[in-house]
Amino acid sequence: MSDTPDDTRERRGRSLDRAVSFSDAVMSIALTLLVLPLVDIATDNPDEPIVHQLDRFTPQILGFVVSFLVISQFWGAHRRLWSYLADFDETLLTINTFWLLLIVFLPYPTALLFSEADTNSGAALFYLLVLLGIGTLMLLQAWYVATHPRLRHVDDHRSLRDQVLPTVGTTAVFVLAILLTLVDRTFGLLSLLLLIVVQRFSAQKDQPHRRPRRETHP
Repeated sequence: MSDTPDDTRERRGRSLDRAVSFSDAVMSIALTLLVLPLVDIATDNPDEPIVHQLDRFTPQILGFVVSFLVISQFWGAHRRLWSYLADFDETLLTINTFWLLLIVFLPYPTALLFSEADTNSGAALFYLLVLLGIGTLMLLQAWYVATHPRLRHVDDHRSLRDQVLPTVGTTAVFVLAILLTLVDRTFGLLSLLLLIVVQRFSAQKDQPHRRPRRETHP
């Protein structure tokens, strides 16, 4: 007995939910793994006063905070993009898989960044290039979704510009940070704070177009 259109739509909806849940789980694991080096510091130095640990391992703590905030920013962008989807295909799933790969990889260049001397920009550039890769893959996802209307929910009436512009802004911040880092490492890294402005702008612009939550079936 063949599936009815409603059965097919429900099955595809469950598959989309699984794809989104998988992405959320990978990002949650990546965020959780960030704290493991700090746990090692605490267990390897049990008799050292906490104040001394906080002072001696400030770069590692900063690395944790920065990576956590950056991955959280990416999660917000991913959540907004995929909330408009009614379906997906293998191409989009492949792009998303490589995006998740770089998300999980991010703690490594972050650790290098905050163990590097302030006068050296090598690890900073490596860190920013990884961020640029993540931003570019996010932009590629947004462009692919925008140019394949069959994947989007019927209530999504945004223009191509509205769909792609937020990720263009994020990617532009990374390019700017790389250029500034070539001149001054600290100034280049501080420019990443512009991501907060970009995300707030994207969330406000996105709000009027927000479609109702898709109902899920048990």
